[in-house]
Amino acid sequence: MPQNIPSGSLSTALDSKGLNVRPDLLPESFFFLEKGKTFSQSPAEKFGANGTVFRTTSKINGYTGKVYTICQGQVFLQPCGDGSTKVNAILKPFNQPIKGLAIKYIVYRGLNRSDFFQGDLITSGTPTAFVDIIKKEFTGLYNMLGITVPPFTAQHIGYPSGTSQSPDDLIDDYFLKISKVQTTGTTTTEVDTKKAFELPMIPRGTHLGNVTGSVGIDIVLNEGDYTVANDPSPFQLNLAFARSADHVLDQAIGNTAFKKKLIRETATQFLDIAAFYGLHTQGKGKIHMSDNSVLQTVEEIASQISGFKTADTTYLYIQGSRQRSYNFYGNQNLEGSTQNIKIGSTTANLSLEQFEAGWPVKELVAQPSLVVQLTTDNNDAAAMYVKQGVLHADTANEDYFIRGKNLLQEEGNGADTNFTKPITFRLDKTNAGKTVASFIQLIYEGKTVKITSETPGPNPGDPAISTSYDLKDIDDIFGLINVTPKVQSKGGNELTYIIDQNLLLIDFESKSGVKDIATVTTKKVEDLIMKNDTDSLKRVTYETLLNNVRQNAGGYFESRTAYLDNSNSGTVTYNDKRNNFYQSEKPYYLKTEIFTDTEGNTITGLSLQVSGGGLPSKKILGITNDENLKLITKIEDNHINNPKFYFKNDLDGGEKYFTSSEGITYKRYSLSILGEDQEGKLIIVFPDKEIFVTTTDNLVFASNDYSKWLPELNYNDFKIITGAIWTQ
Repeated sequence: MPQNIPSGSLSTALDSKGLNVRPDLLPESFFFLEKGKTFSQSPAEKFGANGTVFRTTSKINGYTGKVYTICQGQVFLQPCGDGSTKVNAILKPFNQPIKGLAIKYIVYRGLNRSDFFQGDLITSGTPTAFVDIIKKEFTGLYNMLGITVPPFTAQHIGYPSGTSQSPDDLIDDYFLKISKVQTTGTTTTEVDTKKAFELPMIPRGTHLGNVTGSVGIDIVLNEGDYTVANDPSPFQLNLAFARSADHVLDQAIGNTAFKKKLIRETATQFLDIAAFYGLHTQGKGKIHMSDNSVLQTVEEIASQISGFKTADTTYLYIQGSRQRSYNFYGNQNLEGSTQNIKIGSTTANLSLEQFEAGWPVKELVAQPSLVVQLTTDNNDAAAMYVKQGVLHADTANEDYFIRGKNLLQEEGNGADTNFTKPITFRLDKTNAGKTVASFIQLIYEGKTVKITSETPGPNPGDPAISTSYDLKDIDDIFGLINVTPKVQSKGGNELTYIIDQNLLLIDFESKSGVKDIATVTTKKVEDLIMKNDTDSLKRVTYETLLNNVRQNAGGYFESRTAYLDNSNSGTVTYNDKRNNFYQSEKPYYLKTEIFTDTEGNTITGLSLQVSGGGLPSKKILGITNDENLKLITKIEDNHINNPKFYFKNDLDGGEKYFTSSEGITYKRYSLSILGEDQEGKLIIVFPDKEIFVTTTDNLVFASNDYSKWLPELNYNDFKIITGAIWTQ
């Protein structure tokens, strides 16, 4: 998932048909060890699965020397094990080293403590660039504030010296904290020494510290800067994880089958360091070295990572329904079987297997090339997006979207239509034929998810009434319902917004008759809108943020906008003296339209418009804060995990939409909650009182209480500043 993408149109080099292409990855990073020094790794120390445990730490031995920052970012220090001689450094990337790969943390395990601290003071017995940088930043901060520079102690960069820290504290709490000081008279002091110094920004390739004999490294992928309420997963990115000398995921700590399953699911949050560097062979990559040289060829990169036992391992990640791993809900299995994937190196040697047997990360050692076929029910929305990986020229695709005739097999000629067409990937190899480590990540929606909901009978003793539901595209979009942002506001007049970094596949209706397809992330924003001069209303808006789009507009049809939204969590400042409220960033704006529904109610409809013309590439859900809280209560009362909004169509029979007395066509849905119960089964929970949303364009779904306080407006009525909007 891209980070810090500049706004604007997609930049894609096209072939003669505009298909089968994607932008270069342009990976660029620094190798974390000194060039020319050898290291070794035993099979027991490699990244990956080993029975009921999954090693997230790639550990190496036989290395004594310097360690470097892989990319630019902030650094947070913690004890390593008992912390007597070693420390762990957690690097939070600022600039992502690989386009489309969002890394949350890089954890270095086992650095020499003496290179960071002498006693409690931050000073190095062996000078390092890291200590020099942070000492300069620390002194500059206090000089700027006019405060006497205090002793620079370990606690200022997170190390638990003289402060209270719990192993259950989340790492995010320290990276996303806010420094606070207070002034009394002419004296300015720190409010909380635990938050007295912002974690410093460190350049790529900075000499971080030294190791003696062994070092471990974890790469944690990013899902978003938020906390899930009552998260049932036994694994958390907390200080206990940060302090581990050597980390593994262990299914044994799960006390139920579902919790063991969630531990297995956690393996998809981690990436092998060898595969990370191996990806630099794709798309004009560069690995900077300690001697100022740069590795760019397949031969150079393969040689540099050859000390890892996984130097020739390809990892296959497949995301399936509801942003879970492939077959998490058991919906991808062949009838009467647990098998759900055909996999091999050529179409002639495919074997039928269970993808998620053991762990949902497939490890393929010395695989010369990769061919997969996934199960499907051939529904018209079935689609795949190749998020990471290089497709072979024989696999037809649309800018790495695969659907329709490119994905599904036609009946006849012995074709097994339970499976997709073979999808073939090219893997980089050295001149000697040795595969270079990498990973392939797919987003796949291949089978419709069906849910059976049981409700009590009308009278005591009556059997339960079973109702079956097919999940629609819109039912797999809007989550983040009960999450708490980790980005802290700096004052009372700031509204935080939250981004879920996991990609989703969604469809847009197209006038050409074939649906447009896109990958998106999702965003949640809370805001205030003025009802009159004194009263305001709290609202909650959910929207999609475009990552990539493939449209089917011909010469006679309007094109869909390819504007890429910013995909980082943050805050928006508002002014409580003026009517300023949430709106999507340019070029989008909401247009109001008043109509009378079939029950005689006055409804304020909303539609999504694009300034300058074009079709929108966005979907929005808007409800009031009170409506949102009622649904959160249902989530909490029923202990629902991974909740999303379920849209129950209010139309019966074969009709597709309502028509108002003004001639406006619209759809109406009642909102409920779709999620996993404590056993992992998908269920739908309905609120005590129906919450209705209407849509006139299948893009904006809003409750009337959310939309009726918006003024009737067009784009020219508004001025947009830093994501907030108000009337001029």
